[in-house]
Amino acid sequence: MNSALITCMMADYIRKLGYSARAHHLSNDLVVIPPLLLLAGSDEVSRSGIILNPFLGLRFKAAVVTIDLPLQADKPIDFGLQEFCQKCLKCAVECPPQAISYGDKVMHNGYEVWELDYERCLKYRILNQKGDSCGRCIRVCPWNKPTGRLYDGTRWLIQHASWLDRFIFKMDDVWGYAKPNPKNKWWFDWVMVDGKLRIMK
Repeated sequence: MNSALITCMMADYIRKLGYSARAHHLSNDLVVIPPLLLLAGSDEVSRSGIILNPFLGLRFKAAVVTIDLPLQADKPIDFGLQEFCQKCLKCAVECPPQAISYGDKVMHNGYEVWELDYERCLKYRILNQKGDSCGRCIRVCPWNKPTGRLYDGTRWLIQHASWLDRFIFKMDDVWGYAKPNPKNKWWFDWVMVDGKLRIMK
């Protein structure tokens, strides 16, 4: 809802400057947002098939304003995610329906990406008997860490010292980040069993 409000306000402001502008958000999208994020240089695509922001991880949500205002175009970025995801595999290991590939990247719609079985992922999220949705790939991703000296330093090392990637994976496991933390369950991780509310496992 916040992104919808912000994009509508931005589009309105740009129109007042004399240019055309359209907000794309929620169910109002007339564009496919992930390729635009890649072209804008704000994200890279991860092994899980989700667009990943270097500062916000996989929890980054975006909306778009299309305009005819002349601007200098940004370029796609490389912050080390492709090499990191090639070695990491945590999202593939933790994926309950095994929809995320363990293999190398393939060409899909003009992009070199890891193959994702969207149908298997969608069926699990909608039809699983242990609760609604999933999001495990998002929760176990090493990029989903808060800001702070330790995590900011780790992100810097990933980008500038890829030879330390395997050590970073190991430390992620040692600190207990490799598995979902039951203390951080969100509301749709709860399921009603025999009339009692329980945490989905």
